[in-house]
Amino acid sequence: MNKHFLIWDNPRDALLTITFILMIIGCVNVFSASFVRADAMFKDSHYFLKRYLMWSAIGLFCMWVVGFKLDYKIFLTARFTNILVWIAGGLLLGVDLFGAVVNGSRRWLSLGGLSLQPSELAKAVEVIWAASYLGHYMKRGLQVSLTSWPSNKGLWIAVVFAAFIYKQPDMATMTITFGVMMVMYFLAGIPRKQVTTGLGIAVVGLAFLAVIAPYRMQRFLSWGNPWKDPQGAGYQMAQSLLAIGSGGFVGLPWGQGTSKFFYLPEAHTDFAFAIFCQEWGFIGALALIAAFVILAWSLVRIAWSTKEMRGFLLVAGITCLMVGQAAANMAMVCGVLPVIGVPLMFISYGGTSMVINMTCLGLVLSVYRSECKRELMEERIAQGLPPEEKPGVRVVKGQRGGRRS
Repeated sequence: MNKHFLIWDNPRDALLTITFILMIIGCVNVFSASFVRADAMFKDSHYFLKRYLMWSAIGLFCMWVVGFKLDYKIFLTARFTNILVWIAGGLLLGVDLFGAVVNGSRRWLSLGGLSLQPSELAKAVEVIWAASYLGHYMKRGLQVSLTSWPSNKGLWIAVVFAAFIYKQPDMATMTITFGVMMVMYFLAGIPRKQVTTGLGIAVVGLAFLAVIAPYRMQRFLSWGNPWKDPQGAGYQMAQSLLAIGSGGFVGLPWGQGTSKFFYLPEAHTDFAFAIFCQEWGFIGALALIAAFVILAWSLVRIAWSTKEMRGFLLVAGITCLMVGQAAANMAMVCGVLPVIGVPLMFISYGGTSMVINMTCLGLVLSVYRSECKRELMEERIAQGLPPEEKPGVRVVKGQRGGRRS
């Protein structure tokens, strides 16, 4: 686990370095993308910046506690994971009953002046629950199936979560929520036939949900040619492409991008990457993508090196969730995918997303720390030493029975 990784001594150092770099970039980008709206809405151009810093501090604390002070295995006990599922489900129900409506969607709970988005928690909870539950099957060499109880329990958890999120309505997050659980089952080794059948059902289901909602159908049709209706259904995509194109090779001077002046909706959240491209150009976008690639590769390296099945599933699931959402957001902003409400971690403003992502990275760091201890223990056993060295006691080899010093 401590093997050399690119320019770092190990993948953990790469993960921490890139995370801090992305947070600094996000801090700068969120302020640039939001100060116009913040001044107009709250008479404080630093409103979103201050809240970004607050959520970042909370997220860093959570990452430090989970990653360096706690053992990830305590989060994978059956009792703890079941409690998490009930909490996430209860919060999603609370959104349906008491949630605040913003731009026609009911996705947030207001708690003491702060907004919480339970769907972000639900995605992480699914990964933790599946790592615990399916990891036991893998450890025992048992076959996991989507068609037999109780191994398909996770499928029904995903269905319930996805149904609540669909009512908000948030089809993009619903798709991710359901897809995350299916990825976990795929990693756990469901039969190939179930993989192909599941993909087919998912495609048909998504197409059906898009057709029955006229606004979704319009959004999908405008995806191919947003310039056909640039003031209507294609407005967001057209403005996003204009922002990216106007950045050119090196970008506009920082803070002087024009799209944030109420041209591009959600400039500091879903389309924060477009503002970044406008002000940092092709070179900046390429550097940011490279940072995400290094982050992804460090996560993959840790997952691949993890021998404990639950730890492997946990890191692999977090990797798929975080990297998949980042790729989906950048693809959406560039017009490769239709407009979907998925933020770009660290670069977009979002308090719940920040805290959840940092906590997930803390879990990855905890898995890495545990695997390093396991490898060290195996090395000591192979050398004929006790598994753990007691403080103040050193065993000197070559003496009969050993000698304490």
